[in-house]
Amino acid sequence: MKVPAAALSILILAATLGSPAHGSLAHESLDADFHHPPDCCLSYTKRKIRCVFMKSYFETTSGCSQPGVIFITKTGQRVCANPQNAKVQRCIMNLKQDAVENLSRSHLIY
Repeated sequence: MKVPAAALSILILAATLGSPAHGSLAHESLDADFHHPPDCCLSYTKRKIRCVFMKSYFETTSGCSQPGVIFITKTGQRVCANPQNAKVQRCIMNLKQDAVENLSRSHLIY
């Protein structure tokens, strides 16, 4: 029995637009460190942003329907967050500062 292409497309779309616990992404990747342009936040996490668990982040592109920040946790999970949130902004500043400190430490000559 053949499944019509339209029905198959709807099933695939429904599977990809599920609502993960950490906010909903329009595109998820197995490689958490690689940024794909179509990554968009369809919703933001309702959980508190705990920066201690985050290793990196990137902002969604202007092609997305709403602005977003996607944090990559140390375990490789992606978390969609509202860029207007004060805790999100502080976490971004902390991650930037940590990156600068790590870069300067890696260039120290003993």
